[in-house]
Amino acid sequence: MNKQAQIWITDFIIGFLIFSLGAVMSIKFIFHMMAEDNFAEIQNEAQVISEFLMSEGVPNNWNNETVIRLGLTTDNILNSTKLGYFYDLNYSVSRDYFNTKFDYFVFFQDNGTVMNITTCGYGHPDVQTDNCSINISGLTYDDFVYVKRLVPYNNSIIEMVIYLWA
Repeated sequence: MNKQAQIWITDFIIGFLIFSLGAVMSIKFIFHMMAEDNFAEIQNEAQVISEFLMSEGVPNNWNNETVIRLGLTTDNILNSTKLGYFYDLNYSVSRDYFNTKFDYFVFFQDNGTVMNITTCGYGHPDVQTDNCSINISGLTYDDFVYVKRLVPYNNSIIEMVIYLWA
């Protein structure tokens, strides 16, 4: 066998190993970068969901049979009828309306006290709401975001709080 051919095979094997190592490291780096970007995505989703809920929805007088996009206000005031419709939705169906892959929970509070408007809150079934005290200690998550929005209700200003996690 020709010595020149043996050198070429050795060069090829070494080059292939270096290329393979580089490809594996690149793939690991890309997946690592994508995992760290999850928090920014959750923050953005929380803002989008809060914008949806602060709107009137589509159509503006929606119910669970006609809803296209969820919204809880009418003339920029929290509408308890729409809130009741929202609470009546199946959790996975509501996630589809929000077009989110993350888990969420929504509740309203006045001066730090959770309000019982039809119910104490709505969202992921693992969130405990005993006596209108929100308990998230049983949840497991890597990233957790909450958004607070002020909304008029019954001639006062209350807070809408949205928890979102992955």
